[in-house]
Amino acid sequence: MFIASMPIVLGSHLLMAAAGGLPSIDIEKSCRESSDALYGTTTVNVFDGCVEDEKDASAKLAKDWAIFPDADKARCVHAAIYLPSYVEWLTCIEGESALRRIRKDSAAPARFAMGRREMSAPREARRK
Repeated sequence: MFIASMPIVLGSHLLMAAAGGLPSIDIEKSCRESSDALYGTTTVNVFDGCVEDEKDASAKLAKDWAIFPDADKARCVHAAIYLPSYVEWLTCIEGESALRRIRKDSAAPARFAMGRREMSAPREARRK
């Protein structure tokens, strides 16, 4: 019974962390470990590029943190995972926003087109 409730407790902890503020990541450690995992070694170019990308993503997340929807932060920001990444979090949050925009944009024309079916029907169908 205790084990079954653990994901709920852990999940609510992550939700609170995401809603409270941008979690802190040890960027250098994360970049070093991800470089080692991908390439078997850490090269200066790969490491420096990773650190720069993470710093840029962290700055963007920090700047816009208050305006990101809480649901997106809860879905995308998980500091307790192996090799957390500001770049991944930012990409996820931006993807969620883009998906909402696409769904909204694709739903709007569909309602308009339904009211004017005769105009969007093929010529053959309009002649009948």
